[in-house]
Amino acid sequence: MFKRRILVCFLFSFIIFSCANSNTVKISDDFNLDMQVQEAEMVLYDGPPMHIFFHPLVARPETAFRSRYREHFLEWYVTAYEYRKILDEIYASDFVLVDINEVYEIINTGNRARVVYKKPFVPKGKKPMILSIDDLSYYDIVRRNASVHKLVVDNNGNIAAWTDNKNGGEISYDLDVVTYLEEFIKKHPDFSVRGARGIIALTGFEGVLGYATHKINNAGYEEEKQRAITIVKKLKQLGWRFASHSWGHPHLPEISIEQFISDADRWDREVRPVLGDTNLYIYPYGEGVEGNEEKHRILREKKFNVFFGVGRGTGCREGQSYIYFDRRNIDGVYFRLFKNRTDRLFNIEDVIDAARTG
Repeated sequence: MFKRRILVCFLFSFIIFSCANSNTVKISDDFNLDMQVQEAEMVLYDGPPMHIFFHPLVARPETAFRSRYREHFLEWYVTAYEYRKILDEIYASDFVLVDINEVYEIINTGNRARVVYKKPFVPKGKKPMILSIDDLSYYDIVRRNASVHKLVVDNNGNIAAWTDNKNGGEISYDLDVVTYLEEFIKKHPDFSVRGARGIIALTGFEGVLGYATHKINNAGYEEEKQRAITIVKKLKQLGWRFASHSWGHPHLPEISIEQFISDADRWDREVRPVLGDTNLYIYPYGEGVEGNEEKHRILREKKFNVFFGVGRGTGCREGQSYIYFDRRNIDGVYFRLFKNRTDRLFNIEDVIDAARTG
């Protein structure tokens, strides 16, 4: 017994010593023990995180900026080149991605649940950032003129983008918000805190993620739905979150209560079965309905309690049973308005794609 105690003490001394000198300690296969040591000191960040969002990327600027929708793409989108440069700039400025679920918590008090802001843990010296993507359904106009066509899982089990062409289609990894972020994190794993990714906000009127999940009466609908579910499951495994972006992308404050209910119900019927449940709701056009209790109550009754608009990117308001976050749009409008401002997130001239001004 004495010898066994000596052996155990020696083993733990070895583990402690090894941890102090290595990131990963592997003791014999008999113990099957890997001990990971976090080198960076984690601290609570004092202040709200920055939240930025993109639309699907302009993968083919030579087509998008010469089409009849040129002004639309110039205003509300960035090119794949610009997105890659922006991630470089953000990373160099000590931002790190954090999961949306780490910046709020639900506190149950009696029969009422409150949603409150929670400071995230980040590596010392780093600044938390949340990233989201609006309208990643690859709408017909966007698909025909600018973006990739859908997300797929490649032969190696990785998430990839697919674009149709005369040769039967092309796989890419650097032309889409999701796929390039995955590549970026492979190169810079410290950019993602605890495996954080981003939020994908989806409508339903032209399907989701490039799949025709809106054509519920078409032959082959179930197969198409299952393909979309496969992509959703893969994205969730990677750490991506999903949000409702309404079904039809209307101006929510302006439509009638009947139209509002119809839109919310249709999202439940067509999109929720593909994405699964979510409590995240990203307002179309950033137009919130907190000022209309009847409409807001309808969304809360559908279990949404984390809402997002558009603003400076750091705003946060707590309601009785929900929380609201601002997001900062990163697009052509941002490039124009923030070009000479001191509170810009990066030097805009350094990221501009020549195709935008050509």
